[in-house]
Amino acid sequence: MRRNHVVVSGLSLAAALFGIGTVGAADLPKARVKWEKVKLVDNLNEGIDVVDVNRDGKLDIISGPQWFEAPKWTPHPVRDVGTNNKEFFENNGDHAIDLNGDGYPDIISASWFSENVYWYENPGKEGLTEGRKWKQHHIIDGQGTCEGTLLQDIDGDKVPELILNHWTAEKPMTIVRIKPGKNGAPPQFRKVEIGKPQTGHGIGVGDINGDRRPDLVLPGGWFEQPASDWTARPWTFHKHNGFKMDHSSLPCLVVDVNGDGKNDIIYGKAHDYGLFWTEQGPAKDGEPTWTQHDIDKSFSQVHCLVWTDLDGDGRKEIVTGKRYRAHGDGDPGAADPQCLMRFIWNPESKSFEKDVISYGEKIGSGMQIRVADLDGDNKLDLAVAGKSGTHLLFNRGPNK
Repeated sequence: MRRNHVVVSGLSLAAALFGIGTVGAADLPKARVKWEKVKLVDNLNEGIDVVDVNRDGKLDIISGPQWFEAPKWTPHPVRDVGTNNKEFFENNGDHAIDLNGDGYPDIISASWFSENVYWYENPGKEGLTEGRKWKQHHIIDGQGTCEGTLLQDIDGDKVPELILNHWTAEKPMTIVRIKPGKNGAPPQFRKVEIGKPQTGHGIGVGDINGDRRPDLVLPGGWFEQPASDWTARPWTFHKHNGFKMDHSSLPCLVVDVNGDGKNDIIYGKAHDYGLFWTEQGPAKDGEPTWTQHDIDKSFSQVHCLVWTDLDGDGRKEIVTGKRYRAHGDGDPGAADPQCLMRFIWNPESKSFEKDVISYGEKIGSGMQIRVADLDGDNKLDLAVAGKSGTHLLFNRGPNK
């Protein structure tokens, strides 16, 4: 299996030739960080996670049908992943978690086209050595319009919940509470519908109203987490005041951008051009007010966002990119060059500054962007999987 290694200190030749979205390559800034890029496999898979699969102390990569063993990124089988329309792998996200308490990470995965959500059981030391496929187990059904999933702890019990997002607004907002097994015993799952159909493409998790409880942000509004036992009663739904996030990214980010003590919302248009932040202002009649600001409109299909500190300066920034051919030929800019970008908040200008991670190198963001120190050099690296393959991007420090 061929792996391509490229060290890029500025913009690639492809960027210089083709431009980006609605602007030319000359408008792109010089990259602030040097990245070494490694291609692991060329397929349509768009889900990925980073975890120590075999408990050897090294972080490995799980990407749909395979896992890649560090440090040489040797491929091993995980499961069979079907295809749909020769355009999609039936995997809209990989989430690593030890579900049966045997010490080995398992995988949760859903699909756009399946009614079912499954988990895949890590076969353990012997099975991994022998190259066995991971056993499939059912979690829930009735999820045939699932756009994607998040695995995030919303109640502070140190066990994450599985949060399902549907592209149709006709599905109830559903969260799966997970009770992991112990010593190899199977986990238990409880499906909780927290509210009437108010879903739609895109979701984020964070505290909107300042009560220190994570809420759920959706295109048309947000679900307020109750003060006690979030599973016992419906969550209150609040419509957005003055804006709507049509076909927003998954996830969107709920963070305090400008340091005023109130969380704002950062989102992209997952099937159009544009990345935005929506500033939370003073409440009016008990509801937040919002002011929308443009961040960047030069690339399309901004499907996934991450809030992280890649340069180690103590300040987090946006990392995102283009999900290539998210709807085949159906989206604006579907065939534009792929890219990964970083956006850094400047408190003086009160705006975001763009930094190029990759452009024109056929590296996109897919459904998930994973951030971890993959090679133990104390710098955060990136792992992405999209329709142009699975890639690792190693952070080699400032681009001087």
